[in-house]
Amino acid sequence: MIETFVSRPTWAPPEIEQKLSGFYQLLEDTGFKANTIGTSQAPLRSPFEDVKRLIKKCKCTIVLGLPQVFIATGSLKTTPITSPVAFATEWNQIEATMSLMLDLPTLVLLHDSVAARGIFDRGAANVFVYGFNVLEESWLSSLRPALNSLKEAIDA
Repeated sequence: MIETFVSRPTWAPPEIEQKLSGFYQLLEDTGFKANTIGTSQAPLRSPFEDVKRLIKKCKCTIVLGLPQVFIATGSLKTTPITSPVAFATEWNQIEATMSLMLDLPTLVLLHDSVAARGIFDRGAANVFVYGFNVLEESWLSSLRPALNSLKEAIDA
């Protein structure tokens, strides 16, 4: 099994969370062992230190950008928000950056309901951002080629 750091929030909307068991089964079926602080690994130190220690033990990272922060009013910079917007957790940004700085193969996945900002902004980093939607029937099979590419990058 390939030790894999999975960057994801510890909470996700219930309709998304219930579909993630299939994602973890897909990871296992394709040879990845998921490691996440607060999920598979109990925290012992500060969150940053725990992530740093765990990610260094892994061969790759999967960043799972799920809706975590929901904003209905306000503005983004000077542009007023006219319809609700969702963002991934800020920890996705931190953990993805740590992975890239350690030169780990990094797979970035962004749920269709999440705004593409920071690491999820296509072209912001030297990674391809794969879109997905857990509410679509074929979402797991659509991720298989990306996981195979990640596996190939580890072996390269």
